[in-house]
Amino acid sequence: MEVHFYPGQDLLVIKQNGLKFAQFEAMGGPPQIGNDPNMAEEPTTAGHYIIDKTEAYRTPTWPTSKLTWGTKLKDMPAKGDIWYALPSGKWGSLNQLYKLPVRSAIMEMHKELYGEEVVPDKWVFNDFGPTAIRWFKDINGNKILDGKERLSGQMFHTTPENEAEKTTGSTVRLVPSHGCIHLKPNDRDRLFTIGAFKRGTSFTVYKYHERYKSN
Repeated sequence: MEVHFYPGQDLLVIKQNGLKFAQFEAMGGPPQIGNDPNMAEEPTTAGHYIIDKTEAYRTPTWPTSKLTWGTKLKDMPAKGDIWYALPSGKWGSLNQLYKLPVRSAIMEMHKELYGEEVVPDKWVFNDFGPTAIRWFKDINGNKILDGKERLSGQMFHTTPENEAEKTTGSTVRLVPSHGCIHLKPNDRDRLFTIGAFKRGTSFTVYKYHERYKSN
């Protein structure tokens, strides 16, 4: 199985034995560098890659991605705080994590996404969704992440907005990324089911002017 992404067409094509097996809508970054002051949007980088792994991704670069998707939360209204589950089994304070009171902001974020101004029982705000699919440039051609190879900072993932749209039964609308490839939640699940994201799978990102020509 091979995965092919055409950013100029917002198109992800899955091939098996050289023939198209399935296709999905997918959206990468813009064709030119953007002007986001936090992190400039960038094109999804063309090239040939290998799918490596999937993971619940977190990063301090994006404020709402400091916690992995699904991290358990405990509302502490008397303290004006929200606690979050630590790997040790203990609880941490979101106020301490963000160095300011965040309970009201969390409730407002949940209202914007799900229509209810409440503290959810789990973290549903990670910018990379429940799981991210990672890839790398295979320098030595052995389809294994080793030597001087490293995972790309670009990856397949959903967004909190699209996850909420799926949950609430709203129409799921993709938007451009900062360079990653956005997928609809149901399509991500389908791609896992058909084996498109198995470790070692060949993955190609085409240039923005290149177009898919059906068999």
